[in-house]
Amino acid sequence: MAANATTNPSQLLPLELVDKCIGSRIHIVMKSDKEIVGTLLGFDDFVSILLKGGVKSHQKEEELLN
Repeated sequence: MAANATTNPSQLLPLELVDKCIGSRIHIVMKSDKEIVGTLLGFDDFVSILLKGGVKSHQKEEELLN
């Protein structure tokens, strides 16, 4: 059963899921509608993140609705 918890993302705690994403390319959508895409290098207890090659972008509201 423990093996299933480590392979099924819906059963992971939020910080465990973020930890599993280290080294992966991630897409972050901020409350202010800003978007950041980059490779997750690490994070701390406050979930401050360290990205490699992070790029900011703004997505138009119309694109979100379609």
